Amino acid sequence: MIRTKGRACTGKRRHDTEDQAEDHRQSLIAQGAVRLTTYRCRNRACRGWHVGHLPKPRT
Repeated sequence: MIRTKGRACTGKRRHDTEDQAEDHRQSLIAQGAVRLTTYRCRNRACRGWHVGHLPKPRT
């Protein structure tokens, strides 16, 4: 699970299901985005699915 560092999901697109979020992730990748993942929102008011960036690899 990707941590959001305590940030709220304000400004993020909410998806009702993991499949919807995955479809959105695939469309973003088709447009050239890289290193994206889908994750369940930990915000109790949201509890939806979001698309976010993976952490940068450690060097």
